[in-house]
Amino acid sequence: MNQQHKIIVVGATSGLGRMLAECYIRDGHVVGIVGRRGDKLAEVAEGHPEVYCLKADVTDVGQIAMLLAALASEMGGLDLLVLCSGVGRMNPDLDYGLELPTVDTNVRGWTAVADWAFSFFMRQGYGHLAAISSVAGIRGLAPAPAYSASKAYQIHYLEALRQRARIFRKKVCVTDVRPGFVRTPLLSHPEMLFWVDEPEKAVKAIYRAISARKKKAVITRRWAFLVPWMRIAPEWLVAKILGKA
Repeated sequence: MNQQHKIIVVGATSGLGRMLAECYIRDGHVVGIVGRRGDKLAEVAEGHPEVYCLKADVTDVGQIAMLLAALASEMGGLDLLVLCSGVGRMNPDLDYGLELPTVDTNVRGWTAVADWAFSFFMRQGYGHLAAISSVAGIRGLAPAPAYSASKAYQIHYLEALRQRARIFRKKVCVTDVRPGFVRTPLLSHPEMLFWVDEPEKAVKAIYRAISARKKKAVITRRWAFLVPWMRIAPEWLVAKILGKA
């Protein structure tokens, strides 16, 4: 991205979303940041007058589209929306109550944002929707069933949106970024796993993939090598590996 763009990052108050937003801010883009915690939004925006803040919850599906439209208008347009919102919890006891927030955020709220952004770009005739899914969407994740299922949903949904852009011949790019293990609270025992990437390394790779307008990108390269084997690995082997997570 050599020229200035208007970018909204949804889920910008923590983790990969916040780090991505900070990258775009440093590069001089006009950036809108969206998240549930106003104090964290203020931290990201401090000292940067070109940053617009929106305190909102993606699970408020009755309001989020209207709020995003107002933010884009305030920014003077929109070229790229990066959808980073997501939650996930280890759920060894398969507690239904723990699964619901994941479904609410990663499916209901996520879809509301993705639909709004894609429809905005289709009407505009151009634009770029990028979303952070996960390699967890490729296979079931025994310690966190709702998380892996929600990521599979996102992967297929993004593919469907790419198909729609092609069918209607619109210059709308849809990027699906799939990180592997990243050192986050979701991994209760990262020391027992292999290829756990630090967030800083993952963000650099994500940033490059979005800038290159890739359709799909597995982060990082070593995970891209592993994914084809993940697809064909027998269930007993996958269960043994994921049982350590």
